[in-house]
Amino acid sequence: MNTKLRSTKEGLIYIRQSVILNLKRPNALEGAKVLGKPIIINVNHIVFLSHNLDGNVTFFMTNGFEISMNVFYNEAEEVFNCAKASIEKEIH
Repeated sequence: MNTKLRSTKEGLIYIRQSVILNLKRPNALEGAKVLGKPIIINVNHIVFLSHNLDGNVTFFMTNGFEISMNVFYNEAEEVFNCAKASIEKEIH
């Protein structure tokens, strides 16, 4: 996958593994580590997009996970909005 972020017509967002800084569930004992393949998330499971306490662009999920990424806020916002509108979009 050559793109950092990609939205699909089905409302999914693909996030390339190399741009993920952290994937965690801060209020739980277990953590999660991402290795190798892109993360695929359903846009309807994203509560909001913002910056975390470290200043990283982060998707805050309904299940309590936070996906922090090394991308610009406007790139993540554009892919988020395209996924919500069922539009395919790639950010390189």
